[in-house]
Amino acid sequence: MLPHLVDVEHPGTTTDRYDNEVDDWSPGAVTHAEVAAWLQQSSGDEDNDQRSAQVAEWVLICNPEDTAGNALTVHGQDRVTWQALTFEVIGPPGPAYTPDELHHYEIRLRYVKG
Repeated sequence: MLPHLVDVEHPGTTTDRYDNEVDDWSPGAVTHAEVAAWLQQSSGDEDNDQRSAQVAEWVLICNPEDTAGNALTVHGQDRVTWQALTFEVIGPPGPAYTPDELHHYEIRLRYVKG
């Protein structure tokens, strides 16, 4: 049961002034994939050293295909948006298999505010 719809955002690329390829998060460069998912917060903390920040880690469980039926691709530099929250993906997704096929992904997320 995956009751939430999330948006997986993958950056485009551009070249900086030193000819290095870097992520491009401008609206026209980002690709989006909507996927059915379940989100759950797994930890939370307040960082009060020199600033007031809230940091939380979440787990995203989602289908291996987006809502259009295309194979879902998620990388460590991607972002996930759900409602008004934007998360960064921590590392590669963890695939979970049935005996026959890929069943779902388990993806660690980080949310930082402040």
